[in-house]
Amino acid sequence: MTNGELNFKWARAILSALAEYGLEEVEIAPGSRSGPLVLASRTLPALHSRVHLDERCAAFFALGYGRTHLGPAAVITTSGTAVANLLPAVVEADMSDVPLVLLTADRPPHLRGSDANQTIGQPGIFGDRVRFQADLPIPSKAGLDGTGPSSMVETVRSAARHALGPPSGPVHLNVPFDKPLEPESPMGLDLAGPGGEPQVDPSAHVTGLPGQEADERRWRRRGDRRRRGRDQQEMLSGRLQVARRPVLVAGPSTDPGLDGPAVTRFAVSRGIPTFADPLSGARFDTRAEVASPSPILGAYDHFLRVPAVTEKHAPDLIIRVGRTPTSTVLARTLAAWSGATQIVIDDGAHRKDHQRLADHYLHASAAAILADLAGDDAKRPLASAPASAWARTWTDLEAATWAAIDDVPPDPRHEGDHAAALVRALPDGSTLFVSSSMPVRDVDAYARPEPRDLQVLGNRGASGIDGIVSTVLGCAAGGAWPIAALIGDIAFYHDMNGLLAARDQELNAVLVVVDNDGGGIFHMLPIRDFEPVFTPYFATPHGLDFRHAARMYGLPFTDVATPEELERAVAAAVARPGTEIVRVRTDRHANRLRHDEVREHVARRLNEYLNRETT
Repeated sequence: MTNGELNFKWARAILSALAEYGLEEVEIAPGSRSGPLVLASRTLPALHSRVHLDERCAAFFALGYGRTHLGPAAVITTSGTAVANLLPAVVEADMSDVPLVLLTADRPPHLRGSDANQTIGQPGIFGDRVRFQADLPIPSKAGLDGTGPSSMVETVRSAARHALGPPSGPVHLNVPFDKPLEPESPMGLDLAGPGGEPQVDPSAHVTGLPGQEADERRWRRRGDRRRRGRDQQEMLSGRLQVARRPVLVAGPSTDPGLDGPAVTRFAVSRGIPTFADPLSGARFDTRAEVASPSPILGAYDHFLRVPAVTEKHAPDLIIRVGRTPTSTVLARTLAAWSGATQIVIDDGAHRKDHQRLADHYLHASAAAILADLAGDDAKRPLASAPASAWARTWTDLEAATWAAIDDVPPDPRHEGDHAAALVRALPDGSTLFVSSSMPVRDVDAYARPEPRDLQVLGNRGASGIDGIVSTVLGCAAGGAWPIAALIGDIAFYHDMNGLLAARDQELNAVLVVVDNDGGGIFHMLPIRDFEPVFTPYFATPHGLDFRHAARMYGLPFTDVATPEELERAVAAAVARPGTEIVRVRTDRHANRLRHDEVREHVARRLNEYLNRETT
């Protein structure tokens, strides 16, 4: 057996072991050292591959795929700095508990620490950001035939189990190959092009791969994890029984499709006021229609700015699920409500209590705990609890806040109005992806809860603005369709390379770019007063016209000016196949002033409302 043939069989054994667990998608970045992995991937019928010219785009695309599909995607790269480009997506996958498999080709170990071309220290490069890492041995006949817990194949299987979790997350397999990399001839390999279906037996040319467990080892939806601490649950149940003023805070969720419905059922069945972050899965849920008025609240970013609200209506019990809320005002209020008992329910890889407010931290599945506490079979119709005076206090505040916002006509200068228009434009069954920085905050503040089928996703693990375009297209590849994204101009610029994947006509996405020529969020911060430094170093105007980017990648491009035009353009775009870009231009300074005007108007109206309530 030649070295090239051995490399090919070794790579095929790795991918076949991952396929046992249901791996279906492979993102490939070009390179020579990874040749055996690429060739092997194109001989396995179970694997669908896509080619990305940018490793960072490939990794974020895989991240998006893992967010919406039943299992992860694998990323194949060559050696050297190609591997380092995966780090931002690895960080987000780690912080968000998203499964991701990294297969990085490498030079042989004897070349490390030398001046060998394209050789860096790849083993351990991702540090503690991966759930599992292994530097596989150089391919060998003995290793290929090996069995037992220390065999190469079992190492790969162990990586797959760690990626699956719980909690899910990224894993890294570093795969060194020596030259010659490829078999002497492509004859007999039955290669297929990207997305093609090679007609070969998936176990052909592979030894040491028992297949009897294949049907049992499938990537499971993260919602299957149900770790229940009975004692902790009884403690929480007891706290709920004695609480007179309980609230639930649902922050951004790792799995909103699982946690959101559980939050809604719990809130409605118990009649508990619930501050629902748009990324919680509970802001938009058809189950909320059962209760009238619904206990699902979304106007908190406005009414919690009114001191009379937070002072007069302090809770005695706060149950928190998901990450820290997007709203800084809500997070600050949670800290101010120091008299309440706070209980966090979470089974993720990272603790979610950076303000150190939790009196009790329940390491358990929030969906499982809340479903049990709802005391209602999810398969049966949901019954609403009678609204208490405490619940009516909050639902009345919610209604008064949205009424005050409705007093202010939509304004093309206000990015919050554009965010609300985008949400209205999406049909049931859609996915909305919101970028970090201002887009997620605008959706949080201006997208009101509704009983509708709308999934909202975002990269809020590390809250970066990198890789957003690629993540959105990966979500589309993973099954989220129709999907629209709300993205700022800096984030769009940061990942324009990701648009190359949009040429795949099977990817249907609408990218709504809010273009205010720079970093609009900094206008909301005190640094805005520090001119002449502020504009060039923080606002960073770029003067780019993204119409040219759309033309370069062959994508339809639409300019809109008003929220009404945006709503019509998005509604039309999501009904068409392919990827489109819709741009709305705004002014950073005018947007900040309009935000302030709306908040001041809402505060006045709420104070008037509260004064009427007390007289």
